[in-house]
Amino acid sequence: LRYDTQTMTINLMTGLIQRRLLALLLLAVFSVVAHAADYMSPGLTPEQLLDKQDADKAPMVVDVRKPAEFGVAHIPGAINIPVDEIENRLNEFKHDNGVLIYCINGSRTRQAEAILLGADIPNVYHLEGTFSGWIRDKRPIEKGGVKKSGW
Repeated sequence: LRYDTQTMTINLMTGLIQRRLLALLLLAVFSVVAHAADYMSPGLTPEQLLDKQDADKAPMVVDVRKPAEFGVAHIPGAINIPVDEIENRLNEFKHDNGVLIYCINGSRTRQAEAILLGADIPNVYHLEGTFSGWIRDKRPIEKGGVKKSGW
């Protein structure tokens, strides 16, 4: 009787663990799919942005992270307008080639995107793969300095 109880307990625990692992796997898969679909603006890949920069057709590149994060590393030529300052600085988002916004993982990009699109700022883009992907792929970065404006 004791052995049967232990065996049953082990089987129940194993089944519970398997169900939780399956749930976590499904959550991870749906999170990746949802993440890509969360954006309201079209994306530019790092290659597309670099090509546009080389051809002098680059959009205004705006890092929406905090100034300290911007100072650590940012895309060359980017300016820093933190997401919590965007509503008060909408007049700075006018550029003939549009505006590309980015942050480290996409969460602040989506916040900034909603504000800009809600204010009818034309040609808003997000950086596909986020700044984490930019860094991971060893793309060029600038360090230091808080470039607040430049357009």
